[in-house]
Amino acid sequence: MRVLAFLIIVPAIHAGYAPQKAPKLPEGFCPSETGDVTATTGECMCHWQHKDGCVGSKCQYQMGLSWYHYTCEDCKCVKEP
Repeated sequence: MRVLAFLIIVPAIHAGYAPQKAPKLPEGFCPSETGDVTATTGECMCHWQHKDGCVGSKCQYQMGLSWYHYTCEDCKCVKEP
């Protein structure tokens, strides 16, 4: 029974961790004038934290943060007006 509990609990504990290595990012991803790249998850966090701070098909605005993942080819951060 303890072995079964161990096999269930240990993977669940590690499920929320970010990867240890950053993914290979495409050329020109997340220009520093408008955003910053996360260290391990391959996301661009826009400097302008607003629902209009990012434009593109897969932009996210959650919990007051505007960002996009490197897999979104048409996404970009917008400068604050």
